[in-house]
Amino acid sequence: MWEVGCVRQDVRCPDVRPTELDLVELDGEWYLAAVATDMNITGECAFMVFNHKNMNTTDVSISWITNNTASYYNGSVALTVGRNGGDLLLVTYIDKKTETYSVLAVDYEHYAVIFACYDDPSGNGSTYELWKLTRAPHLKRTDAVQLDRAVANYSLQNTSFMFFNNSERSCKLNGGYLNQASLVLTSATALALFRRLY
Repeated sequence: MWEVGCVRQDVRCPDVRPTELDLVELDGEWYLAAVATDMNITGECAFMVFNHKNMNTTDVSISWITNNTASYYNGSVALTVGRNGGDLLLVTYIDKKTETYSVLAVDYEHYAVIFACYDDPSGNGSTYELWKLTRAPHLKRTDAVQLDRAVANYSLQNTSFMFFNNSERSCKLNGGYLNQASLVLTSATALALFRRLY
């Protein structure tokens, strides 16, 4: 059982090169190969599902499995333009927390590196999150090289990551396996019902 923490560094956030993103291509499930985040993710199996809704918005559900029980953190994603140009992922979670992520590298069929960084207002360093995602449950060697290269391009190679097993056994739930495709739809329905009641 692991719990991840975001990373504190004694330098300002790196300037990220602009990336043009395609929300439709981002759709589907992505396994978390490794993360460094302050999000309370524990477990051996973790993944996220993007579900494109319309021109500029997508639902996202981050899931992790501990002792054959799933936990979720859901939100919506919109594209926004970064200060250097290019696209950023603006994620608003159901608890109203927002994060702005840059994509350091993406191959929509294989891998993605997602990064958020915030400079300390006092000018004494920064705090960042880093997510290595893959389409396959197990990290392929060729994808690992590309992920590591993207991280090293921004001098983040010394990041302490939490790694996930993502085996069939660790991703098994009590009573079966998680149907990730229906997860976002169920979450969206629950959110719509909640909004209607309040």
